[in-house]
Amino acid sequence: MASGQGHGSMSLSMKLIRLLIVLLNMAFFLIGAVLLALGIYVMKDPKLQQLRPLLNADITSQYSQSLYSIQIFSIVLIVIGGVLLLIGFVGCCGAIKGFRFLHLLYAAIIGIIILAEIALVILYVASQHRLKNEFVLKLQESIVKYYVGTPLNNSSSSNPVSLSWDFTQFNLQCCGVISKKDYSNTTNWNRTNPYQPGAPLSVPFTCCPLNAKKNWNGLPTNMIEANTCATTEINAYSQGCYARFIDLFNQYKIYIIIGGIVILAVEICAFLLAILLYCRKRDYDDI
Repeated sequence: MASGQGHGSMSLSMKLIRLLIVLLNMAFFLIGAVLLALGIYVMKDPKLQQLRPLLNADITSQYSQSLYSIQIFSIVLIVIGGVLLLIGFVGCCGAIKGFRFLHLLYAAIIGIIILAEIALVILYVASQHRLKNEFVLKLQESIVKYYVGTPLNNSSSSNPVSLSWDFTQFNLQCCGVISKKDYSNTTNWNRTNPYQPGAPLSVPFTCCPLNAKKNWNGLPTNMIEANTCATTEINAYSQGCYARFIDLFNQYKIYIIIGGIVILAVEICAFLLAILLYCRKRDYDDI
């Protein structure tokens, strides 16, 4: 009789643990679907398409077929999303079927993922300052080496890096990486002013306020209203584009942190429940 009561109690607790694992893996499945959709969005979003050359100026200038940094980031999101979808599916199957080796394998995979995430966070925090300096320097070099001026009325040639800077400055209302001084040492920009030939440009037209509607798919063809600003730097944007990017990122920073904490909490709970289910299943088999 005592053995039967123990058997029933054990079975009920195992069913509860299995239910919790199924629910957690449904959360994995949902998170994976969101990351997969986000990766596809990053890959196809027209705004990010315009920003890609800024991160790979050397690649763009050589017309290489190598992947852009944003493409790599989107692929990483897609892969992570796909892995989480697979983990969620396998975890649900393992919990429902009750195979012990699947519980142990599942716990090992989740444990490795948790350790990898912690290692990446520690690595990022430890090298954040160095990465920032290298990133800013790379962006400044892209202006110095590849900026050739704003194309107007389809009469002047440009390149992907130069166009990306014009799109960024026009839409985000910023100038240069740190400030407008980043344009003082450009090597390929002749500073020709099509509206006033005798007055060379000091900053690009896109560093100046324009009444044109912001549009990531195209620049205004006529920027004569920015002529005085571009030649004298009066009223030119004072904020650099890097600071502008950081401001935009900070608007969503709290959501990113909350999302990361939620994902980590789900992973830890799934890991602990998988271990517990494995141990309880072993105890149950020994009865």
